[in-house]
Amino acid sequence: MKKLSIITLMMSLFVINAFAQSPDTIFNKYYQSTGGLPLWKKVKTYTLKQSFVANAVTDYDMEVKASLADKSMLKTKTIMKRSFIYGVGTADAFLKIPTGSRDKAIVYDVKDLSAKEQSNMKREVDDFLLPFLNYQQKGYIATYVGLETVATQKVHHIELKGKEIKYDLYFDSTTNLLSSMKYKLSTGEEITQEFTTYATSEFGIKYPSVGTYYSSIDKKKVKLTSQIIFNPTFEVTTFKR
Repeated sequence: MKKLSIITLMMSLFVINAFAQSPDTIFNKYYQSTGGLPLWKKVKTYTLKQSFVANAVTDYDMEVKASLADKSMLKTKTIMKRSFIYGVGTADAFLKIPTGSRDKAIVYDVKDLSAKEQSNMKREVDDFLLPFLNYQQKGYIATYVGLETVATQKVHHIELKGKEIKYDLYFDSTTNLLSSMKYKLSTGEEITQEFTTYATSEFGIKYPSVGTYYSSIDKKKVKLTSQIIFNPTFEVTTFKR
């Protein structure tokens, strides 16, 4: 009986180990399925254009221009034809708020961003591109949670945690692509993104281009479309107020 128990325990451990995965193994499979890690490592700048659409007055567009080397970003959110511009550079961080009526030339009220807002934007420079790329250098800790079933889809669940943010990443076990992610900000806001379609850029990297976006604050699921241009060239004044 004791011998049988030992054999049963060994078999159970074998089954657990057979299904266990390391976060890096899952991440590497994603890189391989989207162009290869060497190509991702060549990304120095990017432009991200997104539309958040629910056929409501709150629909908006966002454009991000980012430089990875110096953690610079210009983020423009346009709602009802009015653009709010957030910028962070090597020595400056600002917000431009449009004022006046829409039928006249736009005048911006410029304010300084707080140290926390500046820190969040510098984190977004990397995370908007790919939250788990170079995650250890960013001080993130990755933990493999397990193989789970979401709807009818088998997904690898990985928790990625930093000081100011926590991600739950779900990778399709068949395609190795990121199918959804949930993340909680330091403000308490929780965001869920689902990715249904991937596109291949001219640079050769595949990225999620169509999906949905849900915020715990807005409490409304919207259609999210994305387009990324890798390694564009920016003017020297791009990240200055």
